[in-house]
Amino acid sequence: MEIMSGPVRYLFLRTARGRDDVENWPPTIKPLEGPDNIVATSVRLYVASSRWRAEAGANGAESDIQTPVPPLILTRATVLGLLQGGKRGKAEVELLGVRVVNLDAAGVEFASHFVVAALPGSGLGLRRPVVVPIDGLILDEYVEHGSRAEASLGLRLSPVEYAAMPRYMADNIILRLAKRTLDSSILSPRARHGITIETEAGRISMHGRAELTSFGDQASEALLRSPGVVEVADHLLYDERLTDLVGRALAAKGFTSIGVLTEHGLINLFGEAPDSASRYQAEDIAKRIPGVRGVVNDIVITNNHKVPASGESEEPVTPAIIESIETK
Repeated sequence: MEIMSGPVRYLFLRTARGRDDVENWPPTIKPLEGPDNIVATSVRLYVASSRWRAEAGANGAESDIQTPVPPLILTRATVLGLLQGGKRGKAEVELLGVRVVNLDAAGVEFASHFVVAALPGSGLGLRRPVVVPIDGLILDEYVEHGSRAEASLGLRLSPVEYAAMPRYMADNIILRLAKRTLDSSILSPRARHGITIETEAGRISMHGRAELTSFGDQASEALLRSPGVVEVADHLLYDERLTDLVGRALAAKGFTSIGVLTEHGLINLFGEAPDSASRYQAEDIAKRIPGVRGVVNDIVITNNHKVPASGESEEPVTPAIIESIETK
């Protein structure tokens, strides 16, 4: 499943009248303790390329979004069937809310997940909030009635897959359990010390530094198994990647006799350069790589090696050059 980048939150649905029959739903909104979650009586979904644009609102309220295709209007009365082999059985869930992402913080929100609960008699276990991906959403049936239309919604999700979906939990609980998971899953105290985590609408974001990408992979896999975690975003800076980026940046400028070592973001350059200008140019190239905290220059000057081509020492390491190195 695609992980969309950007701020994330929940649009919780409530019944139009009376108390909800799902315990403690909708959750209490605590603006100072998490994302900007809201409670609404309906959510509109608009087809937008391969995604669903989402908008919270009240039943009957007009929308500012104009599209050629009418939106899907979702409420607490919306029911989705779990489809197996393209067929709908008795396994059904009711909608409790929509998880949305402000894609790239550009001000437009797209749905990423539904919060649902098993209906009585569905055979799906306890009636508790579960977070399921929206990419399995299909229109099971569509009937037009004049200017209005009714749609029967389904999810390409088997009961076995549904049982493995994360439960909806408050972020503070998710974070507490995730920290325990991380403490027990990473055996190296040094690696664990370099990783910090935060949570937002079920998304765990990892920050800090690590020596090897395998540490980040290990942490991500463990966190995805932690209760309540919907997705993991890896923002770690890896010494392993820095070593490769710096080495390739140097090679792109003709410095093929210089080696690179990295520890906690500190770059150590060693090898040989033809003159002092080249020695300091190599150091400057390394310093310009994002994530580098400092450079120890142990390059030895010798006159027996090729000087980089004329004019190369004047060209700065631009973001475009760094991007081309990363994509090779």
